[in-house]
Amino acid sequence: MFDYKDKELNYSKIRAYQSCPTLYKYKYVEGKREGLTAGGSLGVSLHRTLEMYHEEGNKDELILDYYNDCWIAGGYKNAQEQNEYFLKGKQILANFLALQKKCKGTVKYIEKEFIISHQEWIIRGKIDRVDKFADDSFDVIDYKTGLEMDKTYDVKDSLQLAIYTLGARKAWNMKKGKSSLWLLAFSEIISTDFKDFDDNKTLETITSVGKKILAEEFYPNTEHCEHCGFKNRCPYSTSSSG
Repeated sequence: MFDYKDKELNYSKIRAYQSCPTLYKYKYVEGKREGLTAGGSLGVSLHRTLEMYHEEGNKDELILDYYNDCWIAGGYKNAQEQNEYFLKGKQILANFLALQKKCKGTVKYIEKEFIISHQEWIIRGKIDRVDKFADDSFDVIDYKTGLEMDKTYDVKDSLQLAIYTLGARKAWNMKKGKSSLWLLAFSEIISTDFKDFDDNKTLETITSVGKKILAEEFYPNTEHCEHCGFKNRCPYSTSSSG
């Protein structure tokens, strides 16, 4: 059971609350689980694969072996759908290797966690990867494995990268660099300079959400019901399949 009054926040909690306060309540107050989905299982499988790839020395020829070892078979409607997603995952890994060959930095951290404090709040995060360059600048990287991504998205608006940049600066004293989203399904990287993120504004967003959580403001937001993992169980759902 989650204790929502512990004043510990991370991006996942904030994203859930901003999407729908009732969703936050289900997940982090009542401890309910959304259940596996095809996209979710593929994403976890790929993230675990990439973590193993880096931990084992970036051996390109073994990445499909890691993928087989890390594959999560749950969440698919049937064997055909599972096979379709497995093949999509193989293509995403091929895209990753192509992007990896273009990298000029050195991998410094993989799945690195930061913990910082602000006022009464504890802020945590786990970053997929951090690269370091010869000029002592850094690249804070988040892998995106989603098959439906907006490639025109302005990365400067990413609260996730804003929080990760905050953590990199505050916890690890990284003064200069960039933060990036690797859109692996599309073989694209979108980046922005650390300077594009205002730490004070990021902290204001975090604490504003935190105060609403402590005030137990768990009203429903029905704008995202169609894609919610609780749409079949939530009495507020407006989903056509809910």
